[in-house]
Amino acid sequence: MEIRRGRSGEIEKLIEVYQSGYSSMKRYAYHSPERIKEYLLWLREGDKNGFFVAQEGTQLIGFASIHTQWWDRKEGKTAELHEIVVKAEYQGKGVGKSLFEKAKDYALSEGRDKITLWVGEKNSRAREWYKKLGFEEIGKSGEWIRMKLDLFK
Repeated sequence: MEIRRGRSGEIEKLIEVYQSGYSSMKRYAYHSPERIKEYLLWLREGDKNGFFVAQEGTQLIGFASIHTQWWDRKEGKTAELHEIVVKAEYQGKGVGKSLFEKAKDYALSEGRDKITLWVGEKNSRAREWYKKLGFEEIGKSGEWIRMKLDLFK
C-alpha cells in the first residue's frame, strides 16, 4: 500500500471510495455522486498538499483531507482533519491509521500544534478510534462532536 498526495484527476474514482466508506454510516454522508464530487473538490482545493490517497496496486482504497491553515473561533489556528475515509473492505487493516499518520506529519511540517475535527455523535466506531489516536472530545454542536489532539502534549 502506498500513501501519497491525491491528484485532481482522481476525484471521480474517489466517489466510490467515499460511498463505500460511508456505507454503514449514511446519516453523515452526502448521497448523490454530484454532491460528493463537489465536496471532494472542496476538500482538495482547500489544501492541495493536505489531500492524501491510499492506493493498493492500481486501486484507490482510501483518502484523507487536512487543512493546515484552518481558523477555529475557539482553538485559533489549527490543522482541521475533515475526512479519513477507507473503503469498507479495507477498514480495520491499518489504512486509516496510515492516512492519519501522513496527515499528522503534514500538520507538523506546517507548524501546527494541534489537529481538530468534527465527528458524528452516533459514529461511535470513529469516536473510539480517534480517542485511541489521542484525541479528546472538547465540545458538541447538534449531532456533531468536536475533538482535538494536542501534538506536543
